[in-house]
Amino acid sequence: MFGYLTADRSSLEEKDFAEYRSVYCGICSELRKNGLLSGTLSLSYDLVFLWMILTSMYEPQTERHTGSCPLHPFSGREMSDNIFTGYVSDIGTILAYYKAIDDWRDDRDPVKLTASRILSRPFRNASARLPRQASVIKESLDRISMMEESQSGDIDGLCNLFGTLLGETFVYYQDDYWAKHLREFGSAVGRYLYLLDAVLDLEEDKKHNRYNPLMQSGMGSAEWQKNAVDLFIGDISEIYTFLPIISYSSVIESIIYSGMTKEFRKHFESRPVGEKDVP
Repeated sequence: MFGYLTADRSSLEEKDFAEYRSVYCGICSELRKNGLLSGTLSLSYDLVFLWMILTSMYEPQTERHTGSCPLHPFSGREMSDNIFTGYVSDIGTILAYYKAIDDWRDDRDPVKLTASRILSRPFRNASARLPRQASVIKESLDRISMMEESQSGDIDGLCNLFGTLLGETFVYYQDDYWAKHLREFGSAVGRYLYLLDAVLDLEEDKKHNRYNPLMQSGMGSAEWQKNAVDLFIGDISEIYTFLPIISYSSVIESIIYSGMTKEFRKHFESRPVGEKDVP
């Protein structure tokens, strides 16, 4: 994922932040068990968001315990763990593998090539455990890649494809009543993430003559970007209110209503008043 699904620390009480961190540490521990010596190769707070949504929806038995951490060897870390910990770790591994491959193709950075090789076996194992999600992820990324290579300006089509990809990761129980609603929610989040990434990258992409789907008339304006982001955030909020979220609601709502938009607000506020197009 992109790393934008983070909570706003200032909006959280200490107990909520402690829960947030314990989920992160639990996922990191699971990644290391699966052969990733550095959990950060495929770990982001986006996975914590997915874990909290699924955990709040289905309320599985969750254990909280103290575990060892190579980054904090002299003090244990509180870790939360349930049936979704392994699931989101697998999703993170699959997405991280494809991102490493994509970065290698774009930049020919040997570090990214090394990362893809480290991830290759965990990726195959995760894909075998999650064939439905892995198939949708691959198909969606292939179609996105084709559109990007053709320099497509169809931002709606690209956002929808990433929405399809992410929406499938929010569906753990395929035949469950809530599967349709979780898929719609994940799709709305995915559409927003693709758009946000394009908005935040636009200035640098123009400067370095790199492809960006927003390099079309009108789409580079601050007004267009703000309206589009507001529309997508509205979709997320509308679907979220329908979900029976109780546990972790403080953290989840901090992410949706503040953390998700933090980078865009910083970007938007840094632009000169009256600016119409990205230079």
